[in-house]
Amino acid sequence: MIWNFWAGYVGKLAVVAVVLATLYALGRKLRQIRFFGSTGRCVRVIDSAMLSPNAAIHVLRVGERYLVVGASSAGVTKLAELAPTEIEHAEPVARR
Repeated sequence: MIWNFWAGYVGKLAVVAVVLATLYALGRKLRQIRFFGSTGRCVRVIDSAMLSPNAAIHVLRVGERYLVVGASSAGVTKLAELAPTEIEHAEPVARR
């Protein structure tokens, strides 16, 4: 009787471990495909600020150009282009 309990317990624990390992592997694969995370080598987000729940402003580095864009539910609009000397730092902001 006690062996049946432990066999069932270990079996259920193994199933949970397999599910967690599968979810972990899937998350890592999706990050490599870039559904999440960095936008790539050519476009980098330097800084972002939320203006409202539906609007934000972003400073992007596209190649050697720096663009200020506004993003809202209506779409994305180029607001300005900055000279590299106008940027305090050129490193992308770490995503939280």
